[in-house]
Amino acid sequence: MTEPQLPDLPPDPAKAVGASPQTSSGRSSTQLAEHRTALSDARSHLANERTHLAYLRTSLSLMSFGITINRFSIYLQQRGEADKLGHASFPFRDTANVGLGMVVLGIALLLWALLRYRRVHAQIVEERFEPSSLSVSLLTIAIIVLGAASAVWLMVD
Repeated sequence: MTEPQLPDLPPDPAKAVGASPQTSSGRSSTQLAEHRTALSDARSHLANERTHLAYLRTSLSLMSFGITINRFSIYLQQRGEADKLGHASFPFRDTANVGLGMVVLGIALLLWALLRYRRVHAQIVEERFEPSSLSVSLLTIAIIVLGAASAVWLMVD
């Protein structure tokens, strides 16, 4: 009869970092700590990259939507649809400018994202990361103000 197979056990952490069984526990602990620190640094850099990619997607969405609004406005003007609705009753009379504004906002967000990524990358490398809630708050407030101003500007006769 054959003996039952035992399940594979997880590797010994001390062996995973290259420590030999003959080393003292202090040395294997130090190697394990260095290994964990290296993994933590890698996770931090990957998280920074994911955040940057999220900003890229948002910027591209803003720019794409702005171009779409701009082109649709031009299309309506060429077909004469805006004139049929009457200038006073057509609330989106300057949507081409709003579309252009969205493209400019997308480009500004893209530049800010690049500066933020580089700053955070340098802070991670120097092991002195400090989150900046002020810049995120200012960016959010600026977008709220610009969005509200655009809505009021579009609806005013």
